[in-house]
Amino acid sequence: MQSDTVGAGQTDDKQAAILMAAFDAFRTYGFRRASMEDIARRAGMSRASIYLKFKNKEAILSALVQRYFDDAVDKMTAALDAAGDPADALAGAFAVKVAAPFDALMTSPHGEELMDAKITVAADVAAAGEARIVEVLADWLARAEGKGIVSLEAYGSAEQTAATIYDALHGVVMSARDYDVLLADLDRLATLIGQGLRPARS
Repeated sequence: MQSDTVGAGQTDDKQAAILMAAFDAFRTYGFRRASMEDIARRAGMSRASIYLKFKNKEAILSALVQRYFDDAVDKMTAALDAAGDPADALAGAFAVKVAAPFDALMTSPHGEELMDAKITVAADVAAAGEARIVEVLADWLARAEGKGIVSLEAYGSAEQTAATIYDALHGVVMSARDYDVLLADLDRLATLIGQGLRPARS
């Protein structure tokens, strides 16, 4: 049976090898130029073996995007829960969202094409992944408000605030052209948002 998309928890060894090889091929040649033969060669498999797992390179890209969001959701949840101060929590969550292999994507000459392909080829997977991250942020905000760590009084519901935070995060990430600058910008964003979320002290 062919697999169109594969989540992180569902990836077997061959699928994982294919996804790693595909990421390398896409970084090297770009999504449009990379072929199933390029992916097979990097994975040390025949093209027939690749087609047993994925019907085409679009399915492989969708699986890569799915795996990225699965990993980001888990790591962002852990980072948010690990810190008490809202600025520290957001800084940790933002950092893991753009951790490896995101740095490798940004240093690729085809990074912009791959980001575009994520939106066009894997639109549904990307949209679902982004919605999951907003849910993670909303859950954290609701719990943090219950503990008195943040105040949402001026910002609306946890869901509305989470959506705004994600929009700001997404905007910074999508406009970035240098990885080190991106990390610094995300730290700054976390500080700005985190300070605004802290309850006023009388």
